[in-house]
Amino acid sequence: MVSVDSIERLLRETGERPSSDQAFERESERMLRIDVDGGVWLKPGAAIAYRGQLKFERLHTLAARSLIDAAMRETSPLVRASGTGRLFCAHRGLHVRPVRLNGDTIVVAWPDLLAFEESLTFKTRLVAHGIGIAAGGLTAVELSGHGSLAIVSHGEPLTLSVTPDAPLSTDPHATLAWSGSLTPALKTDLSWRSIVRHGGAEPVQMRFEGRGFVAVQPYEDASRFTAKFNPFARIKSLVAG
Repeated sequence: MVSVDSIERLLRETGERPSSDQAFERESERMLRIDVDGGVWLKPGAAIAYRGQLKFERLHTLAARSLIDAAMRETSPLVRASGTGRLFCAHRGLHVRPVRLNGDTIVVAWPDLLAFEESLTFKTRLVAHGIGIAAGGLTAVELSGHGSLAIVSHGEPLTLSVTPDAPLSTDPHATLAWSGSLTPALKTDLSWRSIVRHGGAEPVQMRFEGRGFVAVQPYEDASRFTAKFNPFARIKSLVAG
């Protein structure tokens, strides 16, 4: 016989947690709680519930400082929630991990960035050094300063260290974030095709050198990154090299 929860048990096991002194707090493994007093930036659609006096406004494309900035705002939009209240956020049932920056810099792949405090300085950029990227390439947000942010991931992420004598290569479909001290280069590797997939898109790696860390998730999101394979350009680069 299947037991049925009482209302009291439902409220006890799934009710809102007590307040804390942290602006960003995990309400559960897959839900973020933000105590807003001013403003925060969110991924569109991230807000699932709120109380208090909050209003939401998308980052306007027309206010962009350049054509590149305008394009970034269209492909990687952000929404500002302002006012005073409590906001609950989630994204497709993914795991949520808040991170506090204390003068640090971190770069997060835009699909994996859930929210961040407006006290952080941010800059959106296309990760395309070393290879031509088709529409829908990997967009990342560089965050620095003092404040909190939240990353979402499929399962628990793994953080790997990078040192000058131990560079790291990752699959861009599974790469979540990296320290601001690292500048990734995208490179093609035909042998990578036999590991990742057969045929189709260009076999691309992210190559990290220097000193820092890279976070990856146990999931390959094929929708987040595309690169066109131009065999003539490949042959030309091999001849030139």
